[in-house]
Amino acid sequence: MKRYQKIIIGLAALSTMALGEGTITDRFSVYKVDDFSQLNSVPSFSLGAPAGLAGGFGGAFIGVSGITDKDDTDGGMSIGMGYGDPNKIGGNVSLGIGSIDPVDGGALNRGALNISAGHNFREHLIGVSVGVNSINLWHDNGEDYDKTPSIYVATTKLLANERFPMAMTLGFGNNNYAKVNESGDKDEHFYPFLSGAVYVMPQLSLIADYTSDIVTLGIGVVPFPDLPVSLAFGAYDVGHERDEDKVSFIGSLSVSFAL
Repeated sequence: MKRYQKIIIGLAALSTMALGEGTITDRFSVYKVDDFSQLNSVPSFSLGAPAGLAGGFGGAFIGVSGITDKDDTDGGMSIGMGYGDPNKIGGNVSLGIGSIDPVDGGALNRGALNISAGHNFREHLIGVSVGVNSINLWHDNGEDYDKTPSIYVATTKLLANERFPMAMTLGFGNNNYAKVNESGDKDEHFYPFLSGAVYVMPQLSLIADYTSDIVTLGIGVVPFPDLPVSLAFGAYDVGHERDEDKVSFIGSLSVSFAL
């Protein structure tokens, strides 16, 4: 399951954007809203590429995610929180934990720290962040493990309009963001990643993601407007870039909190 570690931790670490002081209420119903201000969180805009939007103090999240194909199934979880002021300097700190499959060496046998820092240019609807992912904390299943963390820079631009708002992310990073079939020293070179999402309605986004030379297509959904819960589903590696020559299916559930 080593080859899945990046996508699992990346998906679980995607925090949904809390809107206002939204918290879980005792209403639990599915209904359609007309604008984003009626949501406690918004659908995801990326499936693998890290976001450029900076987090801030008072926000926290927890998520679980998984990946499956005809041969393997695995998953992980992440918990994290924001710090600072995203309109000055803010960011997120999260802990990614895997795996949930005891067959590959034991459950919860990997732990990694992820840290980002950035600034949101509110007047331009742009966020820029730098981050360090996969800082190894423990790894006890006997596999060889590259302890070199991954560094990235990401920019996210929100394209506001009345019909189909969009979010575009562009950046570059090393190690985890290297091409899946790349050989050699991956920490000495930086590789591009990008993702785009269109919000066909406030509760549903269509997402295309290109990270590590792998294309992922999927959707983000907020089924319960009163709850800060976001779901994401996708087809991973639709271009068959991996040696396995097969498409995997990914899914995640994340909950955001206003502390």
